[in-house]
Formats: sequence, C-alpha cells, structure tokens
Amino acid sequence: MARNLKSLSSRMIFAVLLINAVLLPILSYGMLTVVRNVQEDFFTDHIRIYSRVFADLLQSNDTLTSKAEILASLDSAILGGRCVYAAFNMGDSRLISSLMEAGDGDKFVEDFRFGEHDDGVYYLSIPLQSGEISAVLELGFDEQPTLLEMESARETILTIVLVYLLVTVVLVIVLSGLMTRPLRRLRRDSRKVASGDYTRQMSVKSQIFEISELTRDLEHMRSTLVGINDRLEGEIVSREMAEAERRKAEIYLRHTHRLQSIGTLAGGVAHEFNNVLLPMLLYTDLALEDLPRDSPVRPKLERVVKLANRAKGLSEQILTFGRPAGEALEATPDIAPVIDEAMSMVRALIPANIEIQLDIERPVGPMLCNCNEIQQLVVNLCNNAYQSLSSGRNVIKVGLENQRVTAELAGKYPSLQEGAYVRLRVSDTGEGMDSATIERIFDPFFTTREVGEGTGLGLSVVHGIVVKHDGEIVVASEVGVGTTIDVYFPQSDD
Repeated sequence: MARNLKSLSSRMIFAVLLINAVLLPILSYGMLTVVRNVQEDFFTDHIRIYSRVFADLLQSNDTLTSKAEILASLDSAILGGRCVYAAFNMGDSRLISSLMEAGDGDKFVEDFRFGEHDDGVYYLSIPLQSGEISAVLELGFDEQPTLLEMESARETILTIVLVYLLVTVVLVIVLSGLMTRPLRRLRRDSRKVASGDYTRQMSVKSQIFEISELTRDLEHMRSTLVGINDRLEGEIVSREMAEAERRKAEIYLRHTHRLQSIGTLAGGVAHEFNNVLLPMLLYTDLALEDLPRDSPVRPKLERVVKLANRAKGLSEQILTFGRPAGEALEATPDIAPVIDEAMSMVRALIPANIEIQLDIERPVGPMLCNCNEIQQLVVNLCNNAYQSLSSGRNVIKVGLENQRVTAELAGKYPSLQEGAYVRLRVSDTGEGMDSATIERIFDPFFTTREVGEGTGLGLSVVHGIVVKHDGEIVVASEVGVGTTIDVYFPQSDD
C-alpha cells in the first residue's frame, strides 16, 4: 500500500485532489456569491421598478383623495404579483389592503438590502406627492421564491463541481497511466539490463521530452557500461591467462632448477665415483698382467673389470645428464640420415610385433649437433616408448620436420625462442602417465618399472642431450591413451 502511494500515478492523483480541495471551495464560494448577488440585485431592481411604476400610476390617477380607490389599488398590488404587503399612510390615517390580516399592518420594517431582517419579506416605502397631499406607500414583497432559486442554483453549482472533480480525477488517472507507461517499460528494461541481459536496449518511445531524454541517456549509459564490462571481462580473461602462464612458467622454472640441482649433484657423485673406479681398473689390470693364464683367480678379476666397466658406463650416463660434455657440436646440414641410422638400431632392439611408423621430412633445416648423441637420444626415447606399451595395438610413431616456434609457444617454455626449429616427435599408444609422473620422468634413477628392469637414466640422458643442444623437450601424456614427446632443436645458419 505504501509503495502504491509513492507511485507517480498516485502522486499525480493526490496532487490533483489537493489542488481541487484548495481551489474548488474558493471557486464554489465565488460562484455562489455571484449568483446570490445577481439574484438579489435582480429581485431588488425588479421590485423597486415595479413599486415606482405602481406609485406613479397611483399618483397619476388622482386616487389619493378616494379611500375606496386607494384600497382597490392596494388589493390590485397584492393580486398582481409577488407583493404580500400593501399599506398607505397619509398623515395619521393608515390604510391596508383588504387581502391582509388586521395585524399584518404592524409588521412593516423597511429593508435596505435583501434579507436584512430575516423575515422573508422585503419592505420598502415610497413617498407620494399629489398637490398639497403627501403620503407614503408601503409595499412588501415575498423573498422566498428568490431564496428558493438561490438554493437551486447552489445545488446546481455543487453538482457541477462534483462532476468536474470526478471527471478531473478520471482524466488524471488516464493521463497518468499514459505518461507512466513508458516509464514502466523503461524500468522493466533497466531491470533486465541490471540482471545481466546487456543486449536489452532502451527503446522506449514517448512524446514527453523528459522521458525521451531519460531513455536516450539510459541507453547511452547502458552501451557505455556494456563496453566497460566487455573490457573488464577481457582484462580478467587476460589476467587469468597471464596468471596461468605465470604459474606454468614458475612450475617449469622450479622443475628446471630441480633438474639442474640434481644434475650438479649427480655430476659430482659420478666424478667422485670415477675417481674410485679408475684405480680399481688400473690395479685390476696390473694384477691380471702379473697372473698366469691358468690362474684360478683370473676369471674373478676379469669379472671385477667387467663390472667396473659397467659402473663406468653408468657414471658416463650420469655425467651426460649432470654435466653435458663430450664431443663438440658440428654443423649438420640435414639430420634425417642420422635419424634413419638411429631407427635401424631401434628396429634391431625392439620386437617385430611392435609397429614403427616413420614420418620424416626431407630435408630438414641445418643445425649444430652431435650426431652420436642425437642417435642416443632417439634410441632412448624409442626404448622408453617400447617399455610403456602393453597388450593391444602397439604402435610407435617417429616424426621429424621443420617447425616454426611462435611467440605463444616460446612464452610457455623459456628455453625456446621465436624462430625456426627442427622438431623430433616420438609418440606411442602405451599406458600413458599422470601429471605427477611427468614431473619426475627426467629425474636420475626414477623409473616405473620393476626393480632390475632399468636404471632410470634413459630420459635423464635425453634431457642432458637436449640441454646441451639448447633445445627443449615437451611431454604430453594421457593415462590409457599414450604419450607424445616433442624435442625442439634450433636451426642454425652456420
């Protein structure tokens, strides 16, 4: 209820009622005053004219000396109109109409305005002069018909005022509805916009200047807010993407730093391990030279040399991961033949029931590389892919192609720069890996195979080779689907 009283329509109706409540009484009083004055003036003017004419006729007929004629004239005055009192005074003599009661002659009190003494009769006296005869004619006229006419006029005015008030309220209700209809539509559209429907346009049409201007301003504000909202959403998306990229970069850097730390530690351990192995091999070789060929100790020492050489190979692999060294990089115009030679070794190592699919682009761009290490990288990647295969369709795909690294890809991996690269891709249809496993696959001695089935150095060596060649290795895997490893080597103009 309180809400309805605050609406524009209610306020307009209330304002009209208030204006009418103030103005209509004043207007009614003014109209009634005018009608009353007109009626009173008409009444008084009429009876005064009538009285003057009657008096003139009375004087002109020389009837002032005849009592019978005076009485007849007085009776005719009462019979001829609204006169209810007629008397004639001449000196001490007083005559009244025979149509009046005997006591009515004492009621005469002359009136100077309509309804002065509230007796319902307007009394007036008219002096007469005929020769030496002076007399006074007293007449009284009934005020009641005029009062009735005034009362009827008052009722008519009040009826007109009430009808006017009713028609005004109805018109105000209709006009307020027409005026507030575009405002209601505007409110409905604005609520739609506020609820998130930014495509909702403020298209309210109105002949009222203020409403049309308000609609235009709200539409301008809506379009401005939509533009601001779009920019904010774009900035939020950009910031979220930048934050995601930053988190990925942090994870990548932490992973790189961890591998560098592990590599430094592993390199130091391998170096010290070599310092221990070298004297063992030397003294064992010297002991073998001093022993006769048929000595029963020789097979045992030869076994020691074999195991020491095996340990030496492991330490060299650790050094490859921790401290990439070895032969210098050479300019290679096309490494496709190097990959072909590596795949021939892979084919000899992997059972025949494993399908190997090659997709090698010829030629690929020139690059600085160590061909032996590239072959070792391919063999290790293919061997790792083979180890992940299970029952079913076992396929290993090896691809080599020129690849243009975009700014987007370079932003994800700090080791990459925008430009020309050679991409080596090895994918399999094996069991795949989860994210926790992917984070550790390059750690030395980390393996998912059973104890004794691998050293866990294959991918560590691959990582060391990639770092040595200023490249990048990208791993994508899904459990139950397979794994894809992309290795990027920068092309060289040398």
